[in-house]
Amino acid sequence: MGIKVEYRDGVFAPLQEVEGPTPDEVYQVLSESELKRLAADGPWLKGSERSFEFWENEEDAVYDSL
Repeated sequence: MGIKVEYRDGVFAPLQEVEGPTPDEVYQVLSESELKRLAADGPWLKGSERSFEFWENEEDAVYDSL
């Protein structure tokens, strides 16, 4: 779930209705700059997938559902 918030009077206030919030759940809010940085990291992560291809075998398949 992603929502936009505004920092006002020391409190992060949602700018839209939050559907089905869970009591005592901790939600993490990311700034626009953090989201852009994470999006920029995507290609690096995709490129590293080849490094783990050796795990794609029947012997280790039991761990795929963990």
